[in-house]
Amino acid sequence: MGRIERPVDLTYPDRAALAVLLRGARDRAALTYAELAHQTGISAATLKRAASGRRIPASATVTGFLTACGATQEEVATATALRERAGREPCGGLPREVIEPARLSTRGELNSALVSLHRSAGSPPYRLMQRKSGGVWLAPSSIWGILRRQRLPVSSGQMAAFLLGCDVAGVHQEPWLDAWSRAKRPCLVPGALHAFGLNGSHAASRTYAASCLPRITRRGTNMFRHRSAAAVAPVSWEVVQRAGDLVTLVDDAGGIDTRSLAQRAGLPVESTTRLLAWLDRQQLVATRAGVHFPGPVMELPDRSGHLLLHRALSGLRDEVGAAVYLSGYTDGDVRVVQCASSESAPPVVEWVDFRTAAHASAMGKSLLAQLDNDSRMDHLARHPAARLTARTITDPSALLAHLDRGGPHGAQFSLLEYSPEVVCAAVPLGLPGQVSSVALSLPVRQYPRLLAAARRLPQLAPGLLLAGLLGERSQEPAAILQ
Repeated sequence: MGRIERPVDLTYPDRAALAVLLRGARDRAALTYAELAHQTGISAATLKRAASGRRIPASATVTGFLTACGATQEEVATATALRERAGREPCGGLPREVIEPARLSTRGELNSALVSLHRSAGSPPYRLMQRKSGGVWLAPSSIWGILRRQRLPVSSGQMAAFLLGCDVAGVHQEPWLDAWSRAKRPCLVPGALHAFGLNGSHAASRTYAASCLPRITRRGTNMFRHRSAAAVAPVSWEVVQRAGDLVTLVDDAGGIDTRSLAQRAGLPVESTTRLLAWLDRQQLVATRAGVHFPGPVMELPDRSGHLLLHRALSGLRDEVGAAVYLSGYTDGDVRVVQCASSESAPPVVEWVDFRTAAHASAMGKSLLAQLDNDSRMDHLARHPAARLTARTITDPSALLAHLDRGGPHGAQFSLLEYSPEVVCAAVPLGLPGQVSSVALSLPVRQYPRLLAAARRLPQLAPGLLLAGLLGERSQEPAAILQ
């Protein structure tokens, strides 16, 4: 006499209904799981899991199960619909839907997306995924490591094999493979600068790229160590000035080809072409039949600095999906110049004045990191580091060590230090001789998005610089923050 089968798991209604349908078909056919396995070529353990209500079985498993039991086409169609609905049920704390691969940029995000993809495919067994993998070796141990978030696929071929195992056809794999490439390669210099070919030596590029993320390593920091009055600004300002020159030349010419524009600007044709492509995306230049004209932004009746900055900030807000802030350090205090927020990207509730909470906010820490030692100590003397939450850094020595970890051009984060409701990130804007930063904030429930959004900030900051430069029609960088 066989072992009594466990009751159907009723946690998820559609899975439970599918399991009841499968068990009913097996009971009518009077078949054991061993006999079903012999007829279908699917292991008895897989067939038992399919009828348990705890897992979403693969489509082939459902079809093979019912066909071997002599089920009607109507029953097969009903079971297929139940399986599809079960895939949309929330489960186990994982995201309800697979994350869009185009929005993935970090290893952690890609790992979570692959786990969700596997769950949405019905949690197919490892051996079944192997058979589906298109001839590329996909070891069960590799699948286990990926689904336990211990590793990513080691090659694009293994990534494609994993996707095939989760029923993602080749024609739909490109966004996933792009996400794998982004997650596997190290963070590069801000894309808007790297693409121009104007970012200096490879060593300088790596140094700047490393400073764009917080470092894990610790180094001794002497809180009284003298620092230079202002760190040398990254090359973005030079690039922005050259881009501004191109916009001005195009605006004055009213129509000019690339080679003539490069000659007038004194730039190589290749660099001019790349800058023009970026300016086209910023809607500052429009190209028709190889001739460049002023873009839609340059046709606006009001091109004041504040209007163009607000437009650029709004674009940045929509790009990163978070409230964004432009700030500067003037007259010894933190000053928020502009903020762009929306209903879907709410701003931080300023429950404590940002001027007195620089030690706790991401924008404040970014500004303090750019100051010399005397200016920092002066600021902390006037605005002592008060405890705002349980995570606020109040010890001056620890605070200065924290500020120095990423260097003057590194990203700064506020992880529940200003408010228990938000997480924030900020990077320097890159104005020479001017302490400034661009920051973003997210509700704490969106914390997993913080690092990916922070990585976008230095890539998009040149757009803000250019908007301010064009609005003021001046080469004085400090005018942008006035």
